Amino acid sequence: METEKTYVNLLKVIVKKIKLFIIVGFVSIIASAVFSSPFFITPKFKTEAAVYPSNLMQYSDETATEQLLQLFYGNDIRDSIIIKFDLINHYGNDTSSAAYLFNLHKEYNSNISVNKTKFESVNIDVLDTDPVIAKSIADELIIQVNNKIKRLHQIKANELVVIRKGEVDNKKMLIDTLEAQIRRYSVKYGLLDYIEQSREVTAGYMKMLLASKKGQSMQKVEELYENLKKEGRHFQDLHHQLNLAREEYNKKLIFYDEALRDVSKKLTYTNTVVFPEAADKKAYPVRWLIVVLSFLGSIFFTFILLLFNNRLKHN
Repeated sequence: METEKTYVNLLKVIVKKIKLFIIVGFVSIIASAVFSSPFFITPKFKTEAAVYPSNLMQYSDETATEQLLQLFYGNDIRDSIIIKFDLINHYGNDTSSAAYLFNLHKEYNSNISVNKTKFESVNIDVLDTDPVIAKSIADELIIQVNNKIKRLHQIKANELVVIRKGEVDNKKMLIDTLEAQIRRYSVKYGLLDYIEQSREVTAGYMKMLLASKKGQSMQKVEELYENLKKEGRHFQDLHHQLNLAREEYNKKLIFYDEALRDVSKKLTYTNTVVFPEAADKKAYPVRWLIVVLSFLGSIFFTFILLLFNNRLKHN
């Protein structure tokens, strides 16, 4: 009963003051329509774009989309956009104000937003009073991010080039050292090919012993035979090390060439799936929404005041 009585009282208030509600509603519609017009609120146009990440290096456990999103929010990207489009003057910021940078960045963030979508793409929204500038800013954001990723990749690629070059140079030094030692053994001990010379010298030495030949030829064979016994194994090890070093050098050289190619690679790091377009219709303010909300708000506020006034009278 008490609830029904309350509803009846509310209905009586509405019926009794219906003219007031009509007047308030009418005034709110007119006022909201006027104050949401271009004379009071500058219209803004919206440009949208959507991109997918491509060819990004793995930095952490985050996804490629999250990496791309973080790159878009870099202050270097923001500052480059501000400078290129002279947003300080375009937004009408007062540079004499102590907090002008704070206000500038605040307006930038309110007009330009980059968000991850449920499809793992990155969505770019740009609002501006000029639809052409809005489109240009969206285009430039994509260009700037591509350039930023390219710079980061080139820094890493150049670091890798230095590392690979050092590895190649070290292997080349080892090869030169081994070749110098082999040449020294060849000159000093007459060693050229351990396996082949061992076979030939042993055979020649045995033949000479059987024939009991003496003289200079026998002396040379004996000298080479002794050299092979003393230094042959080490000479063979030097050749083995040299062959291994050459194999490693060739592998390092391949890695070095790949690193050099990475420096000069021209890659695209974003795949645009929704291209920025200049809007032909304003996106802000939404006048009908402002009018509807103003109308409902004024009616509700009037109703609350009437209830409050009615309660005061009864008390």
